[in-house]
Amino acid sequence: MSDLLEDDTSQASLGQMLSISKLWSDLRTYYLLLVLLVALALALAFLFVAVKQPVYTATAVVGPADNSDQPFGQDLGSAVSGLGGIAKHLHVGGALGQQGLDDKFDEYSSLLTSNRLAQVLIRKNRFLPEIFSDAWDPVHRTWLSHDDVIHRSIDDLKSLLHRPVKAAPDQDDLVKYFKDNLIVDPSLDTSFATVSLRFRDPGAAERLLGIILLEADNIIRQDKRRDVSARIAFLNTALEHLSLADQKPQLIDILSDQEQEMMMIESDHRYASTLIDTPHASLKPSSPSPVSDTVVALALAAIAWLGIVRLTPATGRRRRILAAFARGSRSRSEPPPLTAGNSFPETFPPRSPNSPTAVSPRSPARPRRPA
Repeated sequence: MSDLLEDDTSQASLGQMLSISKLWSDLRTYYLLLVLLVALALALAFLFVAVKQPVYTATAVVGPADNSDQPFGQDLGSAVSGLGGIAKHLHVGGALGQQGLDDKFDEYSSLLTSNRLAQVLIRKNRFLPEIFSDAWDPVHRTWLSHDDVIHRSIDDLKSLLHRPVKAAPDQDDLVKYFKDNLIVDPSLDTSFATVSLRFRDPGAAERLLGIILLEADNIIRQDKRRDVSARIAFLNTALEHLSLADQKPQLIDILSDQEQEMMMIESDHRYASTLIDTPHASLKPSSPSPVSDTVVALALAAIAWLGIVRLTPATGRRRRILAAFARGSRSRSEPPPLTAGNSFPETFPPRSPNSPTAVSPRSPARPRRPA
């Protein structure tokens, strides 16, 4: 029985807290506190937008490269694969273009945030210093050394917790940066993908995203070049030592295909991808956003006001502070409420019994005698 009473009480208190009428009453009483919190939230949002370093987003659209010399996927030998080849050549792929024909592009998309690409990019002279420019000294062209007390204490704490202490950013830091700021968004309707990079400068964001896309394509190109070169060398050796004349035409055809593949590897500007839309960053920063930050600040102000009004104890110092924001001082200016024993509030002090004009409520006045 006691459990049921406790549940009823908790449900009643929760319903009272969420009551619209009570919320409206609190709003009419403590609207000054809400105005103060809203003004404070707007000031903090403006300060945050003004102080925070802007971040720009560069975006590019990439798709699978069509570097096959056999139209319509005739080498696959099946109806589905043939339709997939048609979709690939017409660039309307969708589901058909993604069935077994975009293996290189899938590999390309996976490489964009991989350790392998990061390992290639850190070998470039200016890539890491531009990404982590706050730790780079452009005058002496070296990484900044943090020898102050604070950084030494942090390094000692990292050593104590078995965390790596680094003198400069490395491959792991670049991979972490890609995971936080490089987004690959494949389309469900087409075989294209949208790649976005967040950076503090719009021009640098466009240039860095272009380098990332090109280097990922070059990795696949180098792998394919190595494989095709090995096949061509093997076929040439096999033709020199082949004794059966009837097998030579087949080996020559295979060698011709591999040489044609090598020609496309060396001649095509991009091997595994096609740049549908070049990297572009708007001059309007993507973060911070004045509109969204203001909305968040107003929502937090409303939640803070509701928590202060509803969760402040009925007595104590906090209640007295909250009462200072109540609507005026109506409790002192308005008359007391009517009660059953007092039909009308007493607006003036009672007369003294000894007053000559005082009339006793119990003894009626005597009639005057005739003169």
